[in-house]
Amino acid sequence: MYSMTGYGRADLRTGQISISTEISSVNNRYLEFFFRFPRQLSFLEPKVKELVSSNIKRGRINVIVNYEDYGLGIDKVVLNRGLANDIYRQLLKIKKEFKLEGEIKIDHFLSFPDLFKVSKSEDLEKKVWPLMSKALSRAISQLIAMRKREGTNLKKDISMRLKLLVTGIKKITKLAEANFDLYREKLTKRIDEALDGRQIDKTRLEEEIAYLAERADISEECVRFESHLKQFQANIRQSGTVGRRLNFILQELNREANTIGAKSVNPKISHLAVELKEEIEKIREQVQNIE
Repeated sequence: MYSMTGYGRADLRTGQISISTEISSVNNRYLEFFFRFPRQLSFLEPKVKELVSSNIKRGRINVIVNYEDYGLGIDKVVLNRGLANDIYRQLLKIKKEFKLEGEIKIDHFLSFPDLFKVSKSEDLEKKVWPLMSKALSRAISQLIAMRKREGTNLKKDISMRLKLLVTGIKKITKLAEANFDLYREKLTKRIDEALDGRQIDKTRLEEEIAYLAERADISEECVRFESHLKQFQANIRQSGTVGRRLNFILQELNREANTIGAKSVNPKISHLAVELKEEIEKIREQVQNIE
């Protein structure tokens, strides 16, 4: 079991380039990426996404990459000579037409933003990606190790709470055996009080009491609750991405606990049903962070 929370970092350097990578993750319903790259390396985002998604299946992934160039020549500044010639000719024309004094200086050219442009090295990917992918792989390994440690802790906490659920539903099942008779007794007493000695069809009355008592029976809900618990326990022992499946089973457990609490006329069962729901909610909070 893996948590969706983790962090990893790696810094590598060759003779010409230094790469710094950070990768962090938090819980998310799907696999979602957010990148913070140098502008020159933004074209590598698809390769990074492919590398990360081959190791991580779920979570909000933040990837930060920084680099320093020590002569690799990732960027080259190129003068737009045609534009520079046009600017110079126009400046001469203005100077002559308006009879301006002074020399044409470099400052006059620098006010034009398109005079220089940055050109990428044609084999940029070949030069940068080997080191970048190596750094990312190390950061991902750290991230996964942290997610695994967190997942182990989550599993221990959830397993402890599952034991409380098992104990709780066993108590409810035992009490539920007498629930039918208790409900029948209470209903009969209330009807007798309402009739106040008046005579009615006893057979029909018994049928109605039995019908209403049966509606208060929670044995089926207890069986389904135990079945869902077994499914949950089986899934937390599996590897891979089980978070969504666990969340679905918890919804079913909560539904059965609600029904048990609503149908029962035994205050002890109602109290135990509330305790079940409290533990289910605590487990649900933990499961939200499981991959």
